[in-house]
Amino acid sequence: MTHTLNKLKASNLDSIRQQLEQHLQERLDTLSQLLPCPLPSVDPVGYQTMASNRLVVEQINAALNRLDAGTYGRCTRCGGQIAPARLEVLPHAAACIECQSHADAA
Repeated sequence: MTHTLNKLKASNLDSIRQQLEQHLQERLDTLSQLLPCPLPSVDPVGYQTMASNRLVVEQINAALNRLDAGTYGRCTRCGGQIAPARLEVLPHAAACIECQSHADAA
């Protein structure tokens, strides 16, 4: 088990899971309100909203999987620790700030 995960256990993994599941449900509710799926040529804002929410649903599910695997809080790119402050703001973050900055610049 990683050092990061040990720190997270102390700060209550159940509350992190509940927060992720709440965010997941909110996104799924938004997606259900957008059905049927808007066409990009007819409703570009609705289409982009749906695409963005689908992406976040995937990211939240991946974070829940990392919780189950014991790797939550570790960067999926470099393996380093994701800053706890980053996880507070974005609990489904998969990358540390440095790796995310490199990915965004690419």
